[in-house]
This record gives sequence, C-alpha cells and structure tokens, in this order.
Amino acid sequence: MQKKIIALAIAGLASTAAFAQTNVTIYGIADAAVLGTTYMGNPAKQTQFNVNSGVLSTSRIGFKGVEDLGNGLKALFVLEYGLTIDDNTGVGAGSAMGRQQFVGLTGGFGTAVAGRLQTTGLDFAVAATALGGSTGLGAYHNAGGGTLITSATRANNAVAYISPSFGGVTVAYNHARMTECAGTASTAAGVCDGAAATTGKTGETDNTANLLSVSYANGPITAGAIYTKFAVSSTAANDSIKEWGLRAGYDFSVVKLQAVYQQQKNEATAAVGKDKKWAVSLSAPIGAKVAVIAEYAALNIGSVAGEDNVKVGTLATTYALSKRTTAYAGVVAKRSQVLNSDQNTYGLGLRHMF
Repeated sequence: MQKKIIALAIAGLASTAAFAQTNVTIYGIADAAVLGTTYMGNPAKQTQFNVNSGVLSTSRIGFKGVEDLGNGLKALFVLEYGLTIDDNTGVGAGSAMGRQQFVGLTGGFGTAVAGRLQTTGLDFAVAATALGGSTGLGAYHNAGGGTLITSATRANNAVAYISPSFGGVTVAYNHARMTECAGTASTAAGVCDGAAATTGKTGETDNTANLLSVSYANGPITAGAIYTKFAVSSTAANDSIKEWGLRAGYDFSVVKLQAVYQQQKNEATAAVGKDKKWAVSLSAPIGAKVAVIAEYAALNIGSVAGEDNVKVGTLATTYALSKRTTAYAGVVAKRSQVLNSDQNTYGLGLRHMF
C-alpha cells in the first residue's frame, strides 16, 4: 500500500509538471539559401557566392506562453532570438540579436506589453508586400530607406498597446525611450554603437520614439496606415525624424495585388528634402503548392546631397514541400545612380518552420 501511495504521488507530480508546460510553445524558423551576387561595373568585385541564413524568412527560435488568470484576463510572454545557421554564431549573438522579449496582459480591453518589442513599424513593413518579411529577396527591403518603419523595427525600453479588432480594424501604439550613449547618440532602436559600445550609457537624457498605426483586414481587402516620430531631446527642439506610410492590398484569388508608399522627413535636413519610397507586388498561386511573386520598389533619397534614386525588382517562386517546409528561388536586380553599386543576386533556398 505504501508503495502504491508513493507511485500515485509521483504520477501526480509528473502530470502537474506536464500540465504546467501545456501553455508554453517552442517555435522557430530554420532558413538557409545559396546566394550568388554579381557586382556590376565594380572591378574590385565580380561574383560572390555565399550560404546565407534567413533569406526568405529570418531564422529564429522562440518561446511563448499564455496563462489564463480568469474573467477573460490572460498573462502572456514571448522570448524570441535570432539564429544565423550558416556560421558559428550562437543563439541571439552578434547580428542575430534578441528579436523580441516581453511580458504583458491581454483581455477584452486589448493587449498591453513591455520589454524589447517588435514594433508596429515592422508589422507594417511585413504586411506591405508579398515579400515584406524577406530581407534577402524582397525588393521593398532591398531598396533601403526608412527609419522607424523599415530600419529600427525593434525597440528597447518599450511599451505597446494593441486594440481588439473592431470589424477588422486594429489600432496599435508603441512608445520607446532611448538613453543617450557616451561618445555618440543612441540609434532609433536604442542601441549604443561605435565607441559607446565599450563605455556604456551616460544617462544624460532620453530620446523618444512614438509609433501609431491602424490596420484593416477583412476578406480579400487589407490596408494600413502608420505615423512615427523619433525625437532627439539633447539637440535642437526641431531635431526629429518623422515618417508616415500607407499600404493596401486586394486578393483576387488568382492574384494578390499589394502596394505601399511612405515618406520620411528629417527636421535636421529639412532644407535638403524628403526621402520617398514606394513598392508594388503581385503574388499568384499556381495550383496548391507553387506561387510566383513579382515585386518592384523605388526609393528617392532627397535628404542626402549626392544621393539619388534606388530601384529594385524581384522575381521569385516558392514550392510547398509540406505545410512547414518551403523551397524557394529568386533573382533580385538592384540599380542605383551611386557609382559601382548596381548588382544582381540569385538565390536558391529552403525554409522549415516548427
């Protein structure tokens, strides 16, 4: 009898531990491709071949969980780290930084979180085009430009609120504070760089970033609008970077059309001009497994003297080997008026999601 009681107690503890883990999910993406890049008109570079991580989607590993607190209220957390599976970089090391780390509450009021956040600017960029989430193949990303929408898409020391969906409409607000760094100002993402990396932050003042977006998704229609402002408090009062963007899409079943336009104004260089960027994409399914994607993007750099237009075109195809594994191939042609900066990139890769 004593042995049976002990066995039942151990079984009870084991089942309790298992139950506690049921709300925690391990997820991720392993993505790698062979890329060949031809540098046109540059005698110092010809064609370079590499195996790159995260071409169609950034490689990552994450842990997320939800606890039901009752009365419709839930606690949630996400810990997500980048992976560069083509080299010896560790989890979250080097350029594969902590992608997002936050804790928060969700319920009928919406969702509120705090930590290092994937901003609503990144959400806007990913939803903008068919390859909006691909930094390797996407024409939208390869055209460059942007501050809070397409560059500093993650923010330290940040809080966010995301509303419930009202007939397909969702509102999101992000606020981040970036302390000034020793030797140089902090970047929009709140990271000390250059000489400041070894000396740390001085704590003299705070820069601030505010992002507000409205998204719509209902049936075949998607749309979004965003406004961002990055204010540098340690300099002149008008030294801020403002950016806004609009996106829209319609799924005709045989083809999905998407378009995006955004504009950035740096108050410190307002007399020079504004940066403007637009992109269009078409994605067409061919049967149940194959999709063909065409994307074009153009950037006009008006804020920097001597810089001019950048134009990028992408043609790619994906093949679903399963629900979680996708083979893909693509070619990216980038043209710029900057001397010896034209290039063509060819890629063949595999993405597995778990």
